[in-house]
Amino acid sequence: MSIRVYRGPHREMGGPSSMIKLSAWIFFALGVISSSFWPFCPMDRKDSLTVFIILFFFLASTCHAFIWWDIAWAATFMIVSLAVSFSLLAINSATGLIFGDVTYTYRLGAQILFVPIVAPLIWSSSCYSAIVIARRISRGVFNGPLIAALVATSLLAAVDSLFIKMKFHEWLTWVDKPNIYGNTPFKFFGSAFLITFIIMYLTGENSKNDRYSTKMPILSYSWIIAFTLFSARILNNNVAEFAIVLTTMSLILVSFIYKSIKNN
Repeated sequence: MSIRVYRGPHREMGGPSSMIKLSAWIFFALGVISSSFWPFCPMDRKDSLTVFIILFFFLASTCHAFIWWDIAWAATFMIVSLAVSFSLLAINSATGLIFGDVTYTYRLGAQILFVPIVAPLIWSSSCYSAIVIARRISRGVFNGPLIAALVATSLLAAVDSLFIKMKFHEWLTWVDKPNIYGNTPFKFFGSAFLITFIIMYLTGENSKNDRYSTKMPILSYSWIIAFTLFSARILNNNVAEFAIVLTTMSLILVSFIYKSIKNN
């Protein structure tokens, strides 16, 4: 006989306050509203608005993690995801060995070791959404982290392709070679998948998830699909460059919807 121990917030003992619950949705709404105006803003306004969008979605995912999941796990996940992503981005910025030779501009604000401070926030929020979505699709010890890594990599690739178009950074080994794979080096896809898989495997085993805790992450994921599609059309009028990323993200979304309907 096995005994399952619920490690999430206990509502009968009070649990998170209504204001804390609302804060996650407030940050999410701010991120959606800000990104809705982003494609139509002048170029100089896009830079600062991009930073705010990243912060809003990161704060939304952080609040969501602490509300719905065990506090100790949520804190551990944030520390691990931020530390691992920043360390590897810094190493790559100096050597180019992990993802490829890249140069960052200062349009996304301050940098530490030649890495924009907001870059690890993108990785952390992407990995968090990926874990929540993947665990609805599969809870397998190995399959879950694999799916989560695929979800996170698709998010990171979509953001990377948009940032390249905005010239926030430049891949020195992948210049002027747009195709259906986008402008991101193949090396980035493989390395990002491996790194996110390790993060998912190390932090995802004891996570708690139910049907209510998936609302915001899947809404964020769906919004990024729509935002990427629209922005790709506006930025360069060539959605084909984002074909692989958008197709992968769409298939993941369909799988999530199917599993949700099947489980219900």
